[in-house]
Amino acid sequence: MEHENEMGFLQRIAAGRFAVLWLATALSFVTGEITKLLFPLLAADLTRSPFKVSLVVFALSAPWLVASLPAGALVDRLDRRGILLGVNAARVAVLASLALLWSLDVVSLPLLALAAFAYGISETFIEPTTQAITPMVVPRDGLERANTHLIGVQMTVEVLATPLGGALAAIGLAVGLASGSIGFALAFGTLLLLRGSYRPARTERRHLAGEIADGVRFLWRQPLLRTIALMAAVINGCWTGWAAVFVLYAVEPGPMGLSTFEYGLVLTGGGIGGIIGTLLAAPVSRRFGRRWNIGINIIGNAIGFGAAAFTTNPILIGLAVIVGAIGGPMWGIAATSLQQRIVPDELRGRVSAVYRFIGFGALSLGALLGGLLAELLGLRAVFAITAGLTLLTFVPFARVVTEVRMRDAPVS
Repeated sequence: MEHENEMGFLQRIAAGRFAVLWLATALSFVTGEITKLLFPLLAADLTRSPFKVSLVVFALSAPWLVASLPAGALVDRLDRRGILLGVNAARVAVLASLALLWSLDVVSLPLLALAAFAYGISETFIEPTTQAITPMVVPRDGLERANTHLIGVQMTVEVLATPLGGALAAIGLAVGLASGSIGFALAFGTLLLLRGSYRPARTERRHLAGEIADGVRFLWRQPLLRTIALMAAVINGCWTGWAAVFVLYAVEPGPMGLSTFEYGLVLTGGGIGGIIGTLLAAPVSRRFGRRWNIGINIIGNAIGFGAAAFTTNPILIGLAVIVGAIGGPMWGIAATSLQQRIVPDELRGRVSAVYRFIGFGALSLGALLGGLLAELLGLRAVFAITAGLTLLTFVPFARVVTEVRMRDAPVS
């Protein structure tokens, strides 16, 4: 009885810590979605060149290529709660400064790109740190449920964040930036309630490059993780290629002729689809197997990217955005839970960073290629090409991402 009481007490503590992490993640995500919506709108306000707008989107995602691997190594060295606090404080500073400069009408395109790059660096720390700290907060058998709650709240708040971002942009872009700094300040305050030490146990410490190499080797020797990361790179590159120029297609004087608020409403479909995908992840996994949480994402994204190549109707495109977003959380839950099961704690930050270096590093390249293709071939060609490339990832999915490998992956 005493042992049962002790276990119940520890479970309540874990639940309380996860609730704090969940709330901080929700606040950070809703503010991040508003912020990432604002950067293309800020760029489009300064220029109508697809390539120049894509440069700002490139700057937002380029840190995944240059900072994600060192960030992952630091996540495996430092207190993970401290990293989350520091990153949110830095985000407050970046957005508050940019809001002030924008209100003074002194922001140029290079300065905007610099701010986007600084914000993008914060993203390279948030993702692996959250993934690494979650197993320190919840027991192993609760990881899939915890990841479902974390990703689910992200999808839910996106429904509010995207139109809210569009509404704030309609009031004033400086207002949107200032609201972002307030949101990240609230996330910072919430994280102060997460008590305890979250520094990973380390038996040795080597040169940073050697520790990064350990993470690279671990992931590359796992065929399943390696293939999923490479597939993610293709799809993410297609997504930013689409997103970098879609703002010019959607917002007037673009072909769809939308206001910034209406543009936000169309993108809200991403949040709606995400909620649906979060609810479907567990039933799909039970009925068809874990691999189809990944397969559905391929099909949905191809539809989401390709719709704008054939129509300017905002309702049809909004529906396609919903379909395209359904698979996102399903993929995220499957891939994150897989990593947390097979990667040792002392390597989680680095392996997560390597996965994101491959999968998210393509975000920046996709933005540049999308802008270049739009300049050469037109906006609709970009939408058609990204849909076609996404469908090609079905080949490695069919050959490597089998249900047997998903089920029998080694447990750390």
